[in-house]
Amino acid sequence: MSVQGELIQKKEEIVARNGMVVAECVEAADAGLEIFERGGNVVDAAVATAFASCTCEPAMASLGGGGAALIHLTDTERTTAVEFEGRLSKSATEDMFIDDLLPLGIEPHPSFGWRGTRNNVGWMGYRSLGVPGQVAGLCEILERFGSMSLEEVIAPAVRICEEGYEINKYYALMIGSNMKLLEQYPPINNLLLPGGYPPIPSSQYNKPTIIVQKELAETLRKIAQGGAAAFYRGDIAKDIIADTVPHGSIVTVQDYADYQPKWYDEGLTGTYRGYELVCMPEVFGGIQVLQTLNLLEGFDVPSLKHNSAHYLHLLAECFRRAWVDRFRYMGDPEFEEVPIQGLVSKAYSEEMRQFLNLDRAPDEIKPGNPWRYQGDGQMPEEDRPLGPRGAGRNTTHLCTMDKDGNMVSMVQTLGGGFGSYTMSGSTGIILRNYTNLFNPEPGTSNSIGPWKRPSSHDSLTLLFKDGKPLLTIGAPGGRRVITSVVQCLVNVIDYRMGIQEAIASPRIHIEGSDPKIPKGKLVRDLFADARIDSETTEALAKRGHEITLQLDGDFALPIGIMRDESTNKLHGGVTVPVPATAAGL
Repeated sequence: MSVQGELIQKKEEIVARNGMVVAECVEAADAGLEIFERGGNVVDAAVATAFASCTCEPAMASLGGGGAALIHLTDTERTTAVEFEGRLSKSATEDMFIDDLLPLGIEPHPSFGWRGTRNNVGWMGYRSLGVPGQVAGLCEILERFGSMSLEEVIAPAVRICEEGYEINKYYALMIGSNMKLLEQYPPINNLLLPGGYPPIPSSQYNKPTIIVQKELAETLRKIAQGGAAAFYRGDIAKDIIADTVPHGSIVTVQDYADYQPKWYDEGLTGTYRGYELVCMPEVFGGIQVLQTLNLLEGFDVPSLKHNSAHYLHLLAECFRRAWVDRFRYMGDPEFEEVPIQGLVSKAYSEEMRQFLNLDRAPDEIKPGNPWRYQGDGQMPEEDRPLGPRGAGRNTTHLCTMDKDGNMVSMVQTLGGGFGSYTMSGSTGIILRNYTNLFNPEPGTSNSIGPWKRPSSHDSLTLLFKDGKPLLTIGAPGGRRVITSVVQCLVNVIDYRMGIQEAIASPRIHIEGSDPKIPKGKLVRDLFADARIDSETTEALAKRGHEITLQLDGDFALPIGIMRDESTNKLHGGVTVPVPATAAGL
């Protein structure tokens, strides 16, 4: 019998007493830790980390993107949620790409499957732009809950821009893989392809490329001095418009001036085996996180061997049931009726549990009727055909927590990798591709429209036990974020893992139905971490799953902080094969 060596990577769980930051890159985590060391609170540290991410994660975060946050403060014992994803222009129309639509089956959207557009104008370039929410969100979060000035928390980001940051191997590969697209939309190529070539990471043979961003540093200084108003109603917005409108953008100065984040007095709440969970409300992935956990709660999961064929099949079928409902019902409550309370109700999951096939993948699946568990119990009439929902794949996440249990979970996103591949040269800001997450065909519930918000699978989650803060967690990774966060939570709650082990353990991903046919076309694909043993994957295949093995790092990139109930010490965990980092004091 032949044998072959296996690469094993590992990260240690970081333990701290007073404060901790976890982020997807070293520079951002260091910025948050610096603020903690200077006496800042969890919000100060989170905002500093976020601004720093916008300077050194060019595929994932930018002042030209958006995000969301959950903030829990122990002195009020309240959790507040804020959505700052951004919006399409008020001038956007559902037929704005109708003349660019390609015939069915010709170059469909690479992520969502809807009709392609000529030169991909529906998901990249200047016509895909919207109004970014990032700066407004961060400034308002700091104003409401921070203890330090905007100038103080932005200082690390300004320093990164001026002194430069080293390109790591992860980003060198990402930039190189996207070189042709980056070349299409100057001046972003001047920043990320110095001399016309991808930047070089550090090695024994080469010094790393240092990325310096003088224009972005100046933009950050203007925000530090003038706040969100400087961005949305000052020279920054005017400069962005001047840089983009000549190339086809329809976003206006008035669109920028009118933008406001959306605040929620509380998050979307649920329970699992006596633990309390708080997720982002409305257009995010928390609905499906709670629905999947509600389905699992009816089974004795701890009695099943972790990552055994029996456990993974049960998990897959719970995911499948939640996915088909998500593809059928999810939308923006500002524009259509969504049965959120029905989907997350325990009674609805109890009803749906009886339809789970515990022996093998089913031959067909259809969505349930969560409307029976909400309002008057009646399903509204459909006035528009349904369509698949988009969600950005290229996001970054950060979490902060202190010794008292104050905690933040925050996501930032550019939608697709490097957003629209466009950059405002005079401000140094990379801009998000907002129309990417909408169907370019008119007449569907997810078609483009004025002032619409993009949907999201981001699954920011806070976990409590007996009312005491226990865990803050989240992940970038598109639709795989939801399945990733659920498995991490189950690892912590049912299998009593520490946070690093819970995040580093092999995972699966399954959607189970076709998002283009949201009333339920079965899909048997099950993606499994290649570290799961062959006996288990073969058993899953015999149960009717079509197995695809993938590497660690292909199943979203979760990060989290867990508070030890007995010592109050903070434990940080991050995904292993990427530059994600935990830092504490």
